[in-house]
Amino acid sequence: MTEIVERTITERQIKDLPFWTDTALSVEKLRIACQVRASHLKLQGRENEETDKLISLLVDVEGYVDGQLARWIIGNPAYPWFSKVKGIGKENIGKVIGLVDIERAPTISSLWKFAGYAVEEGLAPKRKKGELNNYNARLRTMCWRVGSSLMRAGGKFYDYYIAEKAKYEERFAADKAMTKGHLHNMALRKMIKLFLACLWLTWRENAGLPTRPPYAMEHGHTTFIDPWSMTDR
Repeated sequence: MTEIVERTITERQIKDLPFWTDTALSVEKLRIACQVRASHLKLQGRENEETDKLISLLVDVEGYVDGQLARWIIGNPAYPWFSKVKGIGKENIGKVIGLVDIERAPTISSLWKFAGYAVEEGLAPKRKKGELNNYNARLRTMCWRVGSSLMRAGGKFYDYYIAEKAKYEERFAADKAMTKGHLHNMALRKMIKLFLACLWLTWRENAGLPTRPPYAMEHGHTTFIDPWSMTDR
């Protein structure tokens, strides 16, 4: 009965997810700024009750908004898949999904590009001073958080990360400029791209939207990882 009620709420509120996601990220940013101010004041030996009270209020608001995202995210078409992936919390995935319009992402590569995980001229996109990003910076950050959570959970996506990192270590063994940090970031980025590909496929399939084979399969490669093979529960 509880699940039916929750799904009914989600169906009514699902279109508001972008607003609540934006609100959640804005409140989080303000809470962090206040905490930084409180730390600076403490270093100066100053007390500021108003700042401390504001932080407390923001923590409560943040908890409320995150709670709404967690409740409503079960209505997303991809929920049956990502709810079975170890390391995926409703709040973090809500902040990813709330920033994506899946109908405007007709291919996996288009989602990668929007999330800032496409490869442009052989390189990952970077911010350039004075130029607008061609990707959603907040979505890129939230995907990185999800990736970090997947690693900490130690599930199948973490196993994939370990395998890809080992390949990079072998590939760049003779490259002295390639640090452990570089190898870690490369493998983590690849794991995040796999997660986004799985999310795209299950989301569009369950939403009744057209899908197509992943880019690699269209260009002669036969490797395909079934999203359901990456679930842990």
